[in-house]
Amino acid sequence: MSATLARLRRRAAHYRDPLAELDFGCADPARPWLPSELLSVAMLPQYAGMSEADRIRLSRVDFARLCAAGIWLEGLLMSRATARGFVGVPAEEACVVLQEVREEAGHGLMFLEMIERAGLSGVALLGPTRLLTWIARRLGPEDAEFWAMVYIGESVTNNFVARALRPTAPGAAICPLARRVMALHHRDEARHIAAARALLEARIARMGWLRRRTFAALLHFLLRRFLEATLYPTAASLEALGIPDAARVARSVRASPGRRDLAQACAGPALTFMVRTGLAIPRTRR
Repeated sequence: MSATLARLRRRAAHYRDPLAELDFGCADPARPWLPSELLSVAMLPQYAGMSEADRIRLSRVDFARLCAAGIWLEGLLMSRATARGFVGVPAEEACVVLQEVREEAGHGLMFLEMIERAGLSGVALLGPTRLLTWIARRLGPEDAEFWAMVYIGESVTNNFVARALRPTAPGAAICPLARRVMALHHRDEARHIAAARALLEARIARMGWLRRRTFAALLHFLLRRFLEATLYPTAASLEALGIPDAARVARSVRASPGRRDLAQACAGPALTFMVRTGLAIPRTRR
């Protein structure tokens, strides 16, 4: 693990502040913030014919939810990773974690700015997070379960961003500012995911059989709660769009096969890794 952490430490040695790198004046009001194929409500048949103006507004809601998910996850990581003051922690590991905390704070400020620019400050953008937050607060950086949850959370959101950054057809480009925000986050998250994986692998051997099986038995339930909180719209966010009967529409998106397939595709790589390490139980095919 030390070689991996040393490499990650070198790559993150020179910090680049996202707010200093971004030009918030490059926002294009005529462009969506996410590609059409990633928009939540637009996957429903009754909304397939949305106007371009409505798609742009929806893209800002879905983008803002991605930002809110980042702030929530990064806040938990920063608070738990630093809670015990790095007493007795190897210097290489402490340095990598502190570098990540520095970058996550910058991401949080960047995300807050984008939520405000979307006009959604104060809107409940995430689904229920109380249970996941309660569990995370009872784990620490010495626990394999903590880094497993960090790895999954960062991997899922990063896979969604990677899809958003794929080349698009001419005329379908997203807003340059939104693309730049996602590109900056994607750049740093690759290292954060690698660090979480290395820290997790170093701790798995210390887990007893019962503890490992208990976590594996709960993982699919926890992952489902995480996906529902971060990749599906809330009624409050749809009400901000002016969509009537927003609670019913939010339930329809959660039941949408297309949205469910997208969520599972974003979670797939992390879940495969968890199965390989014995921290997830393989699902049987029907």
